Amino acid sequence: MDFYKKLYVSPRIRDPRQVRRDLVRGKGHLNIYVLVLGQSPGERPQLEIMHCANLQTDYYRVHPPYIVGIANGRQDAIEMVESLTREAYDMTGQWDAAAYLAGLREDSM
Repeated sequence: MDFYKKLYVSPRIRDPRQVRRDLVRGKGHLNIYVLVLGQSPGERPQLEIMHCANLQTDYYRVHPPYIVGIANGRQDAIEMVESLTREAYDMTGQWDAAAYLAGLREDSM
């Protein structure tokens, strides 16, 4: 699994490095949600909210996700998407947070 270089982290997460290590090792957390930047070939990027337990499925073992944010609870994840959308609008004049993050990802490669 890949993580965004400047990973967005909910302020309610006390030790983001430990949570990140746990996600890589396959340890689950009851309240951890991740923001994943997904893109199928030929399609627009899409920002998805998912519970960290979904990362344990065979699909994500074969197709590692690109995680841009870690949130403590679903409500924190929703607020993080709202914040990212505002940031995308401020920086680009467009409301498309997924395209904004995909552009930042390409710039960092």
